[in-house]
Amino acid sequence: MNWRFADLPIRTKFLITLGIPVAGLVLLIGKQVDSSLKRNDVLGYVSKQARNIRMIGDVMDGLQQESAVSVAMLVDVIPNSRAMELARIQSDGYIARLNDPELTIDPLLLPRAVFQPLEGFRKRVDARNVSAEQAERDYRAMNLELLRNLGEVSKQAMDPGTNDKLFAHQSLLSAKSALNDIRTSILQAFATGKLSAADLGELNERISLYETSTVLFRRDASPDLLSYYKNTFQGPEVNFLRSVIGTVHEKRSIAGLGVTASEWWELSGKVAAKLRSVEERSIDSIIVASEGVSKAAQRRLLLVIIALMVVVGTVAVMAVVIMRGISSTVSEVTDAASALARGDVRARVPVNSSDEVGQMAGSFNEVIEAIRSLSASADAIGKGNYNTPVIVRGEQDVLGLSLTRMRDNLKGARERDMEHNRALQEEKDKLELANQRIQTLIREIHHRVKNNLQVVASMLRLQSGNIQDEQLLQVFAQSQSRVASMALIHEKLYKGNDLAQVDLSQYIKDLFAELVQLNKVRESIRYRTAIDPDLVLDLDTMVPLGLILNELITNSFKHAFTEGQDGFINLRIHRAEQNRFDLHYSDNGTGISPEKRNMDSGTLGHSLIESLVEQLNGFMTLDSDGKGTRYHIRFSAN
Repeated sequence: MNWRFADLPIRTKFLITLGIPVAGLVLLIGKQVDSSLKRNDVLGYVSKQARNIRMIGDVMDGLQQESAVSVAMLVDVIPNSRAMELARIQSDGYIARLNDPELTIDPLLLPRAVFQPLEGFRKRVDARNVSAEQAERDYRAMNLELLRNLGEVSKQAMDPGTNDKLFAHQSLLSAKSALNDIRTSILQAFATGKLSAADLGELNERISLYETSTVLFRRDASPDLLSYYKNTFQGPEVNFLRSVIGTVHEKRSIAGLGVTASEWWELSGKVAAKLRSVEERSIDSIIVASEGVSKAAQRRLLLVIIALMVVVGTVAVMAVVIMRGISSTVSEVTDAASALARGDVRARVPVNSSDEVGQMAGSFNEVIEAIRSLSASADAIGKGNYNTPVIVRGEQDVLGLSLTRMRDNLKGARERDMEHNRALQEEKDKLELANQRIQTLIREIHHRVKNNLQVVASMLRLQSGNIQDEQLLQVFAQSQSRVASMALIHEKLYKGNDLAQVDLSQYIKDLFAELVQLNKVRESIRYRTAIDPDLVLDLDTMVPLGLILNELITNSFKHAFTEGQDGFINLRIHRAEQNRFDLHYSDNGTGISPEKRNMDSGTLGHSLIESLVEQLNGFMTLDSDGKGTRYHIRFSAN
């Protein structure tokens, strides 16, 4: 018997077919991961060394400053050694940072032999047994050695953008070093008053190096760094330095410049400081760029690794799922047959393919489809769809006949419930109509009461027109305001949504407006209210409370403030307990003298207030002096 691949078990065929492309994909992604790891190592090295370049640059700047100060002191431009001391402290500080054991500076960047002659240089300068030209050459040699070592890092950059920034920075350091040499060379010429042919030739070389390095820097620098360079490296000091350098380079002499050594020392130092600022900006941009490239490489590496894990994981999951599906099909058919034997019509075997296993599952599903239709009919009837047709397959179909009877019984019961609900809805409509009529009647009653009270108030006002007695006129006016306050309550009731309760805040605002108009006080008296929000009271409470407020406000208008006097009334009502409230009323009028208070205790207004407070099951306190009158009333609400 010949061996054929098609004769293998389904599981074996599936594993072989899926394993070949997966193995090739894993090898391809693995090679990509290896390349990304190597690239990430290189970029990480460059990112680390970019920070070290800053420290080496600081050391170079410190040595350049110390070199310039040494030359200036040797040619007697600087009269004291304080500047030398500061320059050496700065240089030593930069060099000490390089000895930090936590730093990982590549040996290419920091050959220890560069700094070995430094102490000897300093002793010779202090003893003045070395010429300015020799001191300049010694310091220049150390700077050039550090500059050559920094150039090695540029060869490690794989990213073109970072590579350009490193080349630009190296050119900038070279230009700065050349500028420092030019500065000290011209300083010596100004101090001695002469410029030999040999010194002039060396100076021209440094000028050419400065100009060439500047051109290379401007070529390789990024646009933002170049813009910063143009904005920073300018001004009168820079123009002065360029003028002096150009004149010396063209005339090959310092004659006729009219510049002292001290002036050159000070102004050229400012120019060097500006170039130092550009150097710091350049290394900052390199650090940011190198870290960005390194992080991007790490992200790409992470994505590649994640992709590999996703591919392998997905393939593994697919293999497990498919193999489980194949191996579980037979057991699913067996379980479905057992469930059907127990009467569970929900059983169904998934058909995932058209092979032999799929055909077997399809045949079994056809067997139970008829029973499933009865189950669907029962489910629809259970949800209230009593018009669902039920297929009855002969007199022996017990399940079909049972479903038919159940459907008919439920349909009849629902029709009886609908008839009962219609009767209840009719009764509800009648009650709502009666309620609307009652509300309309109550509104009409409040409206009529309000109109009748307004008629009474109008009659009092008309009657008072024929009275000459001032005291009697006041009595009529008080009666009119009392009637108006009660009419206002009924107006709020029939205009509001609640026929039994009144919004206290809005009522007080309208009551003030009404009493201001009746007493003709207009803008001479101001008032302020502070009422608890959403405070509503019923009619039994509002009537006596409205009369109390009417009496208090009217008394303030008539007695607390003299003719034309400005005044202020403050009214506060807030909840003290569950059904207890505090009313605080005060004005800044003339107050009530003790004699008048005793005399008025029997008047109608005062008696009315006391009576109304008792009606509200409350108590009242009165305090009055030259600064005004203050009432505190605590009352209860139903």
